[in-house]
Amino acid sequence: MKYIAVDVDEHGHSFFRDVDLPQQGTPQRISSKNQDVLYWKMTLSKPGHVQDFKTVPDLMILAVFSGQMNITVSNGETRHFVRGDMLVLWDTKGQGHITKVVGQEPCHVLHMAVADKGDFR
Repeated sequence: MKYIAVDVDEHGHSFFRDVDLPQQGTPQRISSKNQDVLYWKMTLSKPGHVQDFKTVPDLMILAVFSGQMNITVSNGETRHFVRGDMLVLWDTKGQGHITKVVGQEPCHVLHMAVADKGDFR
């Protein structure tokens, strides 16, 4: 299963890359291995909310439950995320990323902090 990651290079610049999460199981049901979670939280952001360049405090996995958001990395690339999308944020240092809630409805997101990249390599 592929996810989008925000990663950081040795100069502190953030960028997007595809991450493959290994799956196992049958054609009817596949799943990843269990991943340990340090903590989790839910956020609800109103349309128009902007968070300027910021790093994350820990490695994060995000799941968008409602609404839409754009993430912009330091090279200027922007990606659009909607309900059902998941992404991983590994930019714990460097310039970070910009988050902007777009569209007409609030954006409800589950944030899960993880100790390491685990199977998201």
